[in-house]
Parts: sequence; C-alpha cells; structure tokens
Amino acid sequence: MPNAYETGTLMSGAMPAWQRTYYEGVLMDTIRTKSIMVPFCQIKEDFRAKDTGTMVFSEVYDTSPNWNALTENSLWLSGTHLDTRSVSLALEIHGDVLKYSDYTDALNYLNKGDFKGLVNDKIGVNVTETLDILARNAFLAHPSKVFGGGLRANRLAILATDLFLPDIAELARTHLEEAEVPGVAATQDTDLQTIVCVTTPRVIHDIRTAAASNWLSINQYNDATKKFTGEVGSWNGVRFIRTNRLRMLNHGAVTQQTTLSAPTVKGQGAAATVDMVYSPGQNGSVRTVPFTLATGFAVGDTVTIHSVLVGGGATKPPIETDGTQETRRIVAIAGLNISFDKPLLKEHASGDLVTKGIPIHASIFMGGPAVVYGIAERPTPVFPPKMDDLMMVNRIGWRGFFKFQQFRPEWIECHETSGTSN
Repeated sequence: MPNAYETGTLMSGAMPAWQRTYYEGVLMDTIRTKSIMVPFCQIKEDFRAKDTGTMVFSEVYDTSPNWNALTENSLWLSGTHLDTRSVSLALEIHGDVLKYSDYTDALNYLNKGDFKGLVNDKIGVNVTETLDILARNAFLAHPSKVFGGGLRANRLAILATDLFLPDIAELARTHLEEAEVPGVAATQDTDLQTIVCVTTPRVIHDIRTAAASNWLSINQYNDATKKFTGEVGSWNGVRFIRTNRLRMLNHGAVTQQTTLSAPTVKGQGAAATVDMVYSPGQNGSVRTVPFTLATGFAVGDTVTIHSVLVGGGATKPPIETDGTQETRRIVAIAGLNISFDKPLLKEHASGDLVTKGIPIHASIFMGGPAVVYGIAERPTPVFPPKMDDLMMVNRIGWRGFFKFQQFRPEWIECHETSGTSN
C-alpha cells in the first residue's frame, strides 16, 4: 500500500479546524501521570547482558546462628554456612515511535509551532507509562495473591460487593512483619520500619469512608514525613500511595461481551461530539465501531477492546499483560454501530472481544523491593533518518533492552478487590 509506511503519521489537513485557532487546549497535556511503580523496583544494570539476552540476579542468604554454648576445649568450629539464590531474567526489547510529516498542519497550529517539542514530550510520556505498566505487571505476577479479602478463589470469582476492608491492611502488615522484611521507608537506621501499600484512588476512598475509620491523612501527620510520590495518608502504620494504574476496568467477571464484526484502524470510533463539549478525532475519520451484538450495552458503559488470543477466548476478560487493549466509554449506539468518547489509538482485528465486567482494584503491600528491574540497555530516544521516497516523514522513538521480574514474593502481599461504583 502506498501509505503503509506513514501509518501513525499526522498528515496535512488532518487536524480539526477548531484546533487551528484554539491551540491553548494543548496545555492540558501538562497534566502527567507520574511513575509510581518503577521506584519500588530494585535496579540492576549489566550492559554485558546485551550480548546474551539473559541477566542473573543473585543474593546471599543470612547466616543461621548456632547459639549453643561452647566448651573451653572447643578448638575448632564447624563454622556457619553462606548460600545463595538467584533468578534468571530473559531480557525483552521494548520501544515505540511517533511519525509526522514535514507538511502537517499541526506544525503551524499546535504547541505554538513547536510540533517537534510536542512529539518529544509525547514520547517521554510513552516511555514513562510503558515502564510503569511493565513494573505493575511484574508486581501483579505474585504467586499467592489474595482475592476478595480471602473470600474468593480467583479474580473471576470477585463480586462487585467484595470491597477493600481496613482489616486487610492490618493483617498484611502483620504478615510482612512476621516475615522480617525491611521497610521500604527505612532510609536510616533510626527510621521505623514502614509498610507501604500502593493502591487505587477508589480503594483510598473506600477506606476513608469505612465505618469507624481511623484514617490518618498526609496533612495530619505533617508533610515533612511524606516520603513518596503520590502518598495520601496512613492506616495503622501502613503508608498509602495511590495510582490509577492499579485500577483495571473490566478485568473481573464478565457481565456482557461481544466481538468486533470488522477490523478497526487507528483514529476510528470517536463520536463527532462528546459531552456537548469535545470534538475528538480527526476530519474524515470513521466515527463508529461495528459490533456483532449490541444487546446488554448502554450509553455510559465503559468497555475494553482486547485480543482474543491473549485474552483467552470467548467470555474471558482482558488481562493486564495484553498490550493490545484499549478502554473506552460508550457515548452513542445506533443499531450495531457504537461510538466512543475517544478514538481508538491501536488497530483491532475482526473478532476481537469487547468486554464489560467487574473492575479490579489491586493493592500491593510492600515490606521491601520485590521486583528487579534488569537493564542491559537503558531506555533511550532514537531519531531514525527519513527514508521515504520524498524525505518527508520524521520519526522520533525510543528503545530499551530490559525486564521487570518478581524476585522476592515473600516481601510483598498482593490483594485484589472490587470497588464502590458511585
């Protein structure tokens, strides 16, 4: 196809007319999702691993003391023993790219003409979000997760009423203290060990509004004691940090599911007007997405479009490791054609699943760094030369050779619950 090379580019005349005069809207892009999960990983760099694609992360066990008394004629001691354990990381290549034409209208109308700066900024956000999602997935790969406060056997059995209870935090702290793991907030010997819980804004709300809540806000125990980005308060010695990254919509039990009746392209699916305010998408884009069955879906529902192969087949929810998924809010339904609040930014195949289900909120209690971030090549920007026939298409991207992998599962507890829906 003559335009296959330009897939993903912003071409001349593609931007809606209102964006040409109201470019101040780009200021909304200053609101950023900060990296929350990556700082809780233990980093190991081994640039020689770039040749082998494998990195070994090892640690030495503590010794086991012998407290029996010695006699005065004990001339020789058997000695204590040092031993180790290790994990092998199969490194992965990650990266992405943005493309734009020399003649794109956005050069003149967006970001006050500094479109290259805008693209650079978007690539930076892309790197941050990719790393944080990969770190999150490594934490969620815990071998002994607790579902629905211990009442459910797995994620699919979690009910909408299985909310996070304050007792979960107290019990998790007890378990981690019994495991004698170091507190991640213990930056000096005089610091008290502190258990940190990274969870969702909805879980924080549910804790604060719980009966007889003894929530201690960050303002009550003084900003000087705040150590972490996103920290919002404390509950019985557990410091809470919130990130929406751990809120996984439609990842629980499926309540309604259908499939795409035709493939979609990037930029498709946004309604012409959303909330009587926004005009999302670009001129000439297809404004609907075709479903095989619209029964059971309604305007206002939030659905996830995801891969059949990765998701596991019919009546299976999306999983966090499926990088093809996108979540959108339905704003219009006309027969079997549905429009969303935002355009699809990824391609989806005919037969891909469209799922509505119970949201899952993950809460990770950390006594110490349990995920290793192995780096053979740090994420770095790349600026490939123009290679199209007319030398018009610019590309700005990034790449890295690394892996996030769980190493000390006994140092954390991972709980999955639902959340209130008001």
